Parts: sequence; C-alpha cells; structure tokens
Amino acid sequence: MKVNVFLTLISVLLALLLGYWAFNIAQGQENDKICGICSVVCFVGTLVPMIGLKHESSRIEVNVRVLSLVFFILFAISHFCFANFGVRMPYYVIVNSIALLVYIAIAYGLSKAKV
Repeated sequence: MKVNVFLTLISVLLALLLGYWAFNIAQGQENDKICGICSVVCFVGTLVPMIGLKHESSRIEVNVRVLSLVFFILFAISHFCFANFGVRMPYYVIVNSIALLVYIAIAYGLSKAKV
C-alpha cells in the first residue's frame, strides 16, 4: 500500500470541510461540536482510503474504494440526519461507532487478502 501525500491532504481537507458543514447545520443544538468532530473522524476514515491510498493489487484497490464510498455515503446520511434532527448523544455515538468499526474491520480484511 502506498500513500499519495497530495491526494491524502486533499481528502483530509475535504473531510474537514464536510465536518464543518455538519457542525454548521447542528449549530445551536446541544452537542454540535461533537457532531462536527465525529463527522471529521468518520469522513477522514473513509476518504483517505478512497482517494489517497494505492494498493499493489488493482482488485483490492477497487474493493477498498467501493467499500469506502458505500460507508462514506452511509456516514454522510447519518451525520447530516443527526445534525438536522438533533444530536441525541447515545444514539449518535452507538450508530456511528458501530458503523465505523464495521468499516475498519472489513477494510482491514480486504487489505490483508491474498490475491
């Protein structure tokens, strides 16, 4: 696995902008800062493998990118729904942490697969 520094920086900046957007939507509500910070963490976790990493095998690379895209869309829907309708902390933490852990486990399994 190789890291493209420029594309990784672009994906981190994009995640920061999306996290700020989620914070802006939730602004004024209870836990709005946590919504922004958790959004950045989840978006960085999906955007960096999708945009900034290159694998030795093109099969693994495509699978990781598709997985990252699916979870990026899932996180975007989740975070913006919570930001719009109110950040209820227990539900927010449980839903997004389970989704992030499932994503990390699947991505780890894909990256360690032998082709």
